[in-house]
Amino acid sequence: MTSTLIASTSVAGQRPRLAVIWASFGPYHLARIRALAKYFDVEAIQLAGFERLYRWGAETDEQQASIHTLCDGAWEDQDPISVAFRLWRKLNKLQPRVLLVPGYTTAPARAAGLWGRLHGVRTLLMSESNADDHRRRWWTEAAKRRLVKSLFGGAVVGGKRAREYMEFLGLGGAIVATGYDAVDNDFFSHGADQARRSGRPAALSNSYFLYVGRMAPEKNLDTLIEGFAAYRKIGGAWSLMLVGDGPLSAKLREKAVRLGCSDSVWFAGHKNAAELVPYYAHAGCFVLPSIREPWGLVVNEAMAAGLPVIVSSRCGCADDLVEDDANGFLVNPEDISALGALLSRVSAMPQSTLAAMGKRSREIVGKYSPEKFASEVRRIAGGQN
Repeated sequence: MTSTLIASTSVAGQRPRLAVIWASFGPYHLARIRALAKYFDVEAIQLAGFERLYRWGAETDEQQASIHTLCDGAWEDQDPISVAFRLWRKLNKLQPRVLLVPGYTTAPARAAGLWGRLHGVRTLLMSESNADDHRRRWWTEAAKRRLVKSLFGGAVVGGKRAREYMEFLGLGGAIVATGYDAVDNDFFSHGADQARRSGRPAALSNSYFLYVGRMAPEKNLDTLIEGFAAYRKIGGAWSLMLVGDGPLSAKLREKAVRLGCSDSVWFAGHKNAAELVPYYAHAGCFVLPSIREPWGLVVNEAMAAGLPVIVSSRCGCADDLVEDDANGFLVNPEDISALGALLSRVSAMPQSTLAAMGKRSREIVGKYSPEKFASEVRRIAGGQN
């Protein structure tokens, strides 16, 4: 178990101490921690050193918080009960007055919620779940309602769908805030602008649609490649850039070969946040075709970089981030022909139209920032448990 003290601009004792918990820290979390540090003395607790599911590294030397790592190694290798006990002891030591808990399904999350309730702490649930992201059964939903209402005094959720689901689970009104799903907009906006001024790298010289994320079944990349192959067969000239890695990588490469479009489908592999910026900067349009996606933070990134977007109607962010025909388009992720038609429509648009859509993307995503997340936490943390 390790603790890393990161310089804070606050004076101890003058502001409420807030503990925020995640399984492991990545760029999304650290941007939110920086924003929280404007209002709270932040103690950031990661349950393990990293997660195999996500291949990010947390660069903590610029953060304004105390970073506590409860267990070395991967989160997937830890005994949840043992981690829950370690978390309880850490909270006993830190004695926060506000507690942010990620979800309610794991033993550590439930332990944190119970600790907060027993100690009279303002305990807030962080969630991006919505009613459509998994199959729901009435008896498990009934149990969730009892659990959520007993452990938490409020919640910070992603957007409209997550708010509706939280209301179903028994938390609603002023104690539920949106804005949880945010990225460092300035990082992607300024980085993309700088990359565009620097000119196109040779590897990104052609116009292309961009996907960023894991190559896993729920991302629906089979359908994307099929729709793209149909688009190329009717004369489409753009390429398809797939950035990421995952269990389906080899099969997707084989599929591109089988469909005769492998010469225009590029597999860039995993990239960290800094390496992603040029891909966003020089893309013509971003595409997220998931059949299951609680939110889709890569859409935030693409919009901050100034891109039009094509987003599956199943994504949790669809209602909040996509204005049809203004900054992008929604698509049924199972409709290959509709996806191919949208690819054709977008690639035929004048550059001025694409630029206007990208500008609108930035305007919309500007309302979903780490600063907004932190201000909403501050607002609902002011209530009584």
